[in-house]
Amino acid sequence: MLRKILLVTLLISVPHSVLNAQDSSDDSARKDRIGRGKQLVNEGRCNDCHTPLVETKDGLIPDSKRTLSGHPSDSEIPEIPAVELNSQEWLEFVSSLDSTVWAGEWGLSFSTNLTPDPESGIGKWNEEIFIEIMRSGRHVNLKRGIKPPMPWKDYAKLSDEDLGSIFAYLETLQPIGNAVQKPIPLP
Repeated sequence: MLRKILLVTLLISVPHSVLNAQDSSDDSARKDRIGRGKQLVNEGRCNDCHTPLVETKDGLIPDSKRTLSGHPSDSEIPEIPAVELNSQEWLEFVSSLDSTVWAGEWGLSFSTNLTPDPESGIGKWNEEIFIEIMRSGRHVNLKRGIKPPMPWKDYAKLSDEDLGSIFAYLETLQPIGNAVQKPIPLP
């Protein structure tokens, strides 16, 4: 009888320990993937455009409460001046824009919310959608192209594993509700 109990205990505990080892291995691989994604986001300097700046006594710094949330929806939208591109007035206008707004021959573009907010960020996306957007340079509905200065062509050269790692990291961010302004063409 004791043999049967030991045998049953062994049969029950071995698969459990194997499963726990597998779970631990999966968790470690996920952490490694997220770490790789964070590294790529930092190396790609995504915060430079997708994180608003805040004024401090030390000057402008990235707003840690709005990391990667894109152009603030509560910011005033700059009016595009009716001047020649590359004129002194145009250059002054461009230099007056904050880090989440860009201007060029396409008009104005605003940095996207990369947090996992389901309404205004990437919260409804999956890894395959993210990779397709980075490969095609077209937004999730595939109707509108990604505007400059987003270097999507550089990201398109990354492996699926690296793009998936970036997405895995972005999913770990705090969701921030911030509906970013759509691009505005030149008048």
